[in-house]
This record gives sequence, structure tokens and C-alpha cells, in this order.
Amino acid sequence: MAFVTRSGHMVYWEQTGEGSPLLLIQGLGYPSDANWRVLPALTDRHRVIQVDNRGAGRSDVPKDPFSIADMADDAAAVIEAAGGWPAHVAGFSMGGLIAQELAVRHPHLVRSLILGCTSPGGDKAVPLSAEVAEQFTEWGNLSARDAAWRAARVCYAHSTRHEEIERDIEVRMKRPTPRPGYLGQLRAVGEYEGVAGRIDRWSGPVLAVHGSDDLIVPPANLDRITEAIPHADTVICHKAGHILMTDATEQLTDSMLAFLGQVDATPASPSTGAQV
Repeated sequence: MAFVTRSGHMVYWEQTGEGSPLLLIQGLGYPSDANWRVLPALTDRHRVIQVDNRGAGRSDVPKDPFSIADMADDAAAVIEAAGGWPAHVAGFSMGGLIAQELAVRHPHLVRSLILGCTSPGGDKAVPLSAEVAEQFTEWGNLSARDAAWRAARVCYAHSTRHEEIERDIEVRMKRPTPRPGYLGQLRAVGEYEGVAGRIDRWSGPVLAVHGSDDLIVPPANLDRITEAIPHADTVICHKAGHILMTDATEQLTDSMLAFLGQVDATPASPSTGAQV
């Protein structure tokens, strides 16, 4: 168990496995525990670094507003604390926004980017429909567990088994995200202007992975990412919803490992920094 302190706030991180470093960044309201399905495959080949974004998991819940940039700087501090960089960075949903911001703000720390079920952010993002957005309203009187089940209606594919969703929620409920932390992250996403006009500072390898049935971040966002990052490789996980780690566990991990293997076999460009 380890923490880094930034701006007076403690941010939790841990690492396991051996190989080139890989940082995993989870999405809105999710603790790093939610990585549980992909960890066995990833730690077999990589030193996997996990972080609890501020507001969730074992990290502090700030009283003051915070931003995607703040969480990107948190992630940078975690990479430095873990030692040995540049690191591969995989971000999912909100974590994908953090990963892109991290690459722009701290390019020397990032070896490659994996962007899962995410968008470029800001006005370049394709928003979710009004019907889906309604599933996230009027949560004030719901417990964390009830809110998770309500969100599950649109977060997973229709074919996802109830038992698998239940396993995910049981993992998350061991460390439920407090409402102030969730709202703080939600505000950060809503105020984020995206990386348009800045992402060209990042010239390293990029893999974008998306579910064909994603209702939270519509698949059209994959096109928006490739417009912003033309050299990005893409993978579509068919019949998968927003929670790729559950709906497409094997395809996701296979795609990640193949991409990371290719990157590790290629000399790093000067823009991504030097391994230390």
C-alpha cells in the first residue's frame, strides 16, 4: 500500500507483476479494484501500476473542486513514485481523458497510450443520448449499491449476464465511492475542454478500443479520436457495452498485450523520454 501527496491530498497507488510498466486509470466513480478481471493477463507480462483517482477508492476526497488536469498530474506523480519511466498508460472512460491529458502535460513519462471506451473530451466528444442520461438522474436518495445497479442498465451490453454484473458491483462495493467524490469527478469531466489542438504534442503509439454497443460514450467517439490522433490503431469489440473489462475481457486483454508487445519491441522516440 502506497500513497503520493499532491496539493495536500493523498492519492493511493500500488503495483504488481514484472515487465515494462503499465499504468491503469479507471473511469468515473470507479476504484482501481475494478481492474480485477484484466489483471491476471496483464501482470503476467507487465509491471502493472494501479491508481485510485482522487475522490474514489482509498484516495482522498477533496472538498474543493478539482480537474482532469489535477488527476493527470496525480497520475504523473504515481508514475514517478513507482520508478522507471516512460510507462505505458491505459485509461478507460474518464480515465481515457486523464490519460490523454497526462500525455500532453507529461510526455516524457508516457511510452504509449491505450484509450478505452473514451472520447477526446470537450466539444469534440459525441455525447450520450438524453434517454441514457436519464438513467443517471435523481440519485440523491439511492444507496451506492442501488445507484450501481441502476447505471448497469446502460453501462453493460444487453447480453451481459446478471451474475457477471453482480460480481463487478460486489468488488466495487467493498470501497464504494462517496457521493462528494463522485460529484467532484463528474464536475471535472463536465468542465474538461478536451485535448483538441494540443494532442499533436503527443507523437507516441496509441491504441483506441471501443465497444460497438457503448451507450455511455457512443462508438462515434472512436472516429473523433482518430480525427484528433490519425496514427492511432483501433479495435472494435463487437456486442460489448461501456464496461469493456467485463463485456470483452479476452478481446481487450489480447488487444492490449499485442499492442504493448509491438511497442516494447520498437525503440522509443525521443519525445517520450528515456527509460530510467
